[in-house]
Amino acid sequence: MAVLAVGVLVVGVLCLVNGASGPGVLKLVGHPVAAVIMLALQRIADRRVGKAAAFAGVGVLVVAVAAFSVLWWF
Repeated sequence: MAVLAVGVLVVGVLCLVNGASGPGVLKLVGHPVAAVIMLALQRIADRRVGKAAAFAGVGVLVVAVAAFSVLWWF
């Protein structure tokens, strides 16, 4: 998601420079926000054990599904 966020930001800048319509504000803000949330949850999942790690791992998947649903299909 972090690589995708950087890619969307690069495309947004290129579209701004060239005068094209670009990906839009929702995608330009949503991808980095989702990436930060997912990286934070992944850090928790990697460093803890038990229920905290499991919930953080599930949280990563939930944020990924939500981000792809909202930012790519709607």
